[in-house]
Amino acid sequence: GRMTSKNENNASVPTSASNTPIAIDDDESPLETNSDPSLLPITSRHTSAVWSDFKRKRVGDVIKAECNHCSKLLAGGSKAGTTHLKDHIKICPKRVCQDLRQTRMFGTKKNLNDKNDTMTLAPYEFHQEDGRRDLAEMIILHEYPISMVEHIGFRKYSKTLQPGFKVPSRNTTRKDIMKRYELEKENVATLLRKAKGKIALTTDMWTADNQRKGYMAVTSHFIDNTWKLQSRIIRFLYVPAPHTTEVLADALKESIQSWNLDLRLSSITVDNCSTNDAMMEILKGVFPYGSLLLR
Repeated sequence: GRMTSKNENNASVPTSASNTPIAIDDDESPLETNSDPSLLPITSRHTSAVWSDFKRKRVGDVIKAECNHCSKLLAGGSKAGTTHLKDHIKICPKRVCQDLRQTRMFGTKKNLNDKNDTMTLAPYEFHQEDGRRDLAEMIILHEYPISMVEHIGFRKYSKTLQPGFKVPSRNTTRKDIMKRYELEKENVATLLRKAKGKIALTTDMWTADNQRKGYMAVTSHFIDNTWKLQSRIIRFLYVPAPHTTEVLADALKESIQSWNLDLRLSSITVDNCSTNDAMMEILKGVFPYGSLLLR
């Protein structure tokens, strides 16, 4: 009732009949061993780096690959390949980044006057949504054309910096920009709601040289709850020609009412123009008495 198996030197080693024999191909050299009889060795034939995150395990009559982090069992036979193992490692919820290829050097300063950076090696995890957010912010800040995301040079540059980043299309980028606009608009609205005092407005018309179109900019000014002066642009809208008194008054009135500021105004400052004087006369009759301190 005794069986023999071969060790690394092809020597016969007695094995209890109650243990399941583990077959090792003649051209395999076990790289890892474990006292658990269900575990199979990682051999020289398992060259993929992904095996550092898995154990080979016999489950019944099949060979499985067990994740070292979450213990999930995946196909581990010779015909299964390793693609599915790599895919699992990317999304494994319990995996902690320990691969130096997925870490990054970060420079930090103890204080602003310190000329030397303290370099630390910290885990790095790429997120597609963060890249899209920063791309939209870059286009907004520098007024780049949205079409740049379709330029071959920009796509090649992005691929070099981060191969995992999928450059979005023009339409997707436009949606990301509008999403950022709605987010910032809500942030300003929250800031205005929390302000306990009155809101002052300044407004001016601006004409684009290349388009010959008129735009109205409306900026709010107020003291926040920490007694700091805050200024936020609340509207930048296209005003169709002709820019008559009535057209300008309607545009400014719509801007004020859309932010629910009609009852909180302290003053409206405009430039020295006869059209603006007539516009203010119209607005005095629109907003309730006492809303504007300066009438």
